[in-house]
Amino acid sequence: MKKQFINSLRAGDDVAGIFYIVDKETRKTREGKDFFVFQLRDRTGVIKGLQFDVGPTGGVPKGAFAHVHGRISEYNGRLNLKIDEIWLAKESEVDYHDYLPQSDRDVEGCYRKLQETARSLREPIAALLTSFYDNKAFESQFKLAPAGVRAHHPYLGGLCIHTYDMLIAGQGICEGDPKIDRDLLYAGILLHDIGKIREYEYTRTIDNTDEGKMLGHITIGVRMIERELARMPEFPERLGWKLIHMVISHHGFMEFGSPRKPIFLEAEILHHLDNLDAKRAMYRELEARSDKGARWSEYHPYLERDVYLQREE
Repeated sequence: MKKQFINSLRAGDDVAGIFYIVDKETRKTREGKDFFVFQLRDRTGVIKGLQFDVGPTGGVPKGAFAHVHGRISEYNGRLNLKIDEIWLAKESEVDYHDYLPQSDRDVEGCYRKLQETARSLREPIAALLTSFYDNKAFESQFKLAPAGVRAHHPYLGGLCIHTYDMLIAGQGICEGDPKIDRDLLYAGILLHDIGKIREYEYTRTIDNTDEGKMLGHITIGVRMIERELARMPEFPERLGWKLIHMVISHHGFMEFGSPRKPIFLEAEILHHLDNLDAKRAMYRELEARSDKGARWSEYHPYLERDVYLQREE
């Protein structure tokens, strides 16, 4: 397990540990000698690494894990790592949890709630939902996957937390209106983002996979559901259509990636629950990365505004 993390480093510290190389570029000194500038990352942040003695091999490539030995210095108020030695790390030496941001929530407990809900639904909806939530491979991916790359919940466990919070909110709505088909709504919540386990890469970095870039999580999720429905010939066709409609319409509008707008109540509620939880997370994540005591946040490209942070007593 990694012992030194970037957020704990101070000027003068000696460093010896494994970091992920986000980026690397070659520059020249005033004397015309090559040196390397690295962007090194672990789950707590990114730091610039400078290697002046580059050697004949050209060092290690970007997108790799590397052992780094050096010393922390400070320049213009920013910490840099002057690298004395750097060499490739073996995959067996790396715990990916040390290099990607992750939720501080109880992901295991959240997943158990989702799993219990899937099992509690009326048949045959429960059979479809448990084909995912009782599957060990699906479980391990779902508990790791982020809910986004940048927009919201962009960390390990983000997908599980997002789905759980939507479920809790959905339960509150159903308590206030018993005419809502709660089983249909809960199924839509549990299914709407399952395609994200394959839309995103979440081992070395959090990014889109090739499949994710080409198809997106809505299409991937529909294909996953249709594959399971094909194994359930007795599943009512119209009910299958409704569940798939909820997945394809949950973004609400074509410009946001949904080929259909919601056309029944539970699909409409699902869309607003998804949008509300995503927006709530954006506000919370903006607040968390803003300076303590700041009145305004940085500009948020998805909210398309600065956010007022101060709370009145």
